[in-house]
Amino acid sequence: MHTEAIAISLDLINRHYQEPNRNRYESRYFWEELYPLIAAAGFSAIEIPYEPVWQFGGRSGVPFNQYCVNTKYENATNYRALLSDSGINRVTGITFDPNLFMRNDNLDFFFGATGHFGSQALSHAADMGADYFAISPSAYFGRVLQYHPDVESRMEDFAERTIKTLGGLAEQAGELGVALVLRNEFWSLFGGERILPIADALPDKVKLDVDTASLHVAGISPADFIDKNIARIGCVHLTDTDFVDSGEIWKTPNPEFPQDKATQVFRDPGTGSVDLVQIAALLDRLNYQGPVTVSARQTRDPFRALLRTRALLNTLPK
Repeated sequence: MHTEAIAISLDLINRHYQEPNRNRYESRYFWEELYPLIAAAGFSAIEIPYEPVWQFGGRSGVPFNQYCVNTKYENATNYRALLSDSGINRVTGITFDPNLFMRNDNLDFFFGATGHFGSQALSHAADMGADYFAISPSAYFGRVLQYHPDVESRMEDFAERTIKTLGGLAEQAGELGVALVLRNEFWSLFGGERILPIADALPDKVKLDVDTASLHVAGISPADFIDKNIARIGCVHLTDTDFVDSGEIWKTPNPEFPQDKATQVFRDPGTGSVDLVQIAALLDRLNYQGPVTVSARQTRDPFRALLRTRALLNTLPK
């Protein structure tokens, strides 16, 4: 595996939970200092989460949607030039999570907002020259359950509406020349192998985005899943965890931060139980040529995480 081609996700910055001096994460200066540090850690490519929340309330320092980029840099071209000057040559992908829109019992609102902002995010991915657009196919199961207590008996309805929404986005992605891939978070209505029927109902060009930690938490061997589904994989996220879901945490409203445990699910790559070196070797054996992104999702210490991740990648065959 050519480690220089591996991107790192900007989801390593914890944007959503209060902590001392969190306001700095909402400021342009923080991000413009971060980019050269990412390059210094040996990464020349990044993945960017697309989060509409930052365009409301004037918090435009977080460069995670079209509004914020245009507010601070006028357009995507100028922003990409800044990245290049900082040592980052490519934005390989954009991720999109519709969990924000599961906020009441109106499914028309949820799927309407998902389609609208998903389309906006896809356009942004094209502007950024991204190879892929990775979308979570549903909100957190536990969040859905809050507003739809009968969700388990309505899975067919949820699946049909999800497929319809994703089908429209897949058509747009094809027109824009961006690959649409489906994320497999363990907390999704369609986590683990439940994602496969959704993918089956969509055009063949829609692929799977394998998240190794999510598979591990779901009790699925990431290596076995990759081996079995290699022809359907369009992106691989190398993520790590030590978490064992012994209490159906995946069904709670905020599963990434378990409510009854002093922990969080994701660990910095190389510090958990997922054998990422083995998985990288497997991808080589299977001649996987698609994008690979490492993620230290919501790490406690982003700067240490950068170096931990680089230390892990340095152990991989060149």
